[in-house]
Amino acid sequence: MAVGSHKELITWQMKVYPQTYSKKKLRKIWRTIECIILKYGITIIAMKLPPQYSRSDGLSQTLKYITEKASEKDIILFFYDLQTIEAHFLKPKSDIKSALPEKMAEKYPELKRESLKKGKSHHNMKLFEAVASLELALSESLK
Repeated sequence: MAVGSHKELITWQMKVYPQTYSKKKLRKIWRTIECIILKYGITIIAMKLPPQYSRSDGLSQTLKYITEKASEKDIILFFYDLQTIEAHFLKPKSDIKSALPEKMAEKYPELKRESLKKGKSHHNMKLFEAVASLELALSESLK
């Protein structure tokens, strides 16, 4: 999750929900999002979608629920896939695992430490994908 404005990156964190899909898990995810909406006055949500081949019925239900709840609160949703993120931020044939963290840390120096971390690379990539999605949504919201 990444929260920011056109001027700054406010906060970033990883939230993991390892349970299998259930209504209880779905409500827990939304409560997390809703707390952030209320705390920071969020008006836009950007989400990076997994590849089509790895989307489950549970994910579809989760996205539908988030879309409905966000709509009730007049929040604009943006969805991005990895190809869109790559096309917008990276040069052709770049290694996304090194180039995306570098690009985001260039824009947001406070992420430099995160970009240098080793070991939790999968979680770190998710964080940088969230920040990149935020950046795309903010730029699209200006159009």
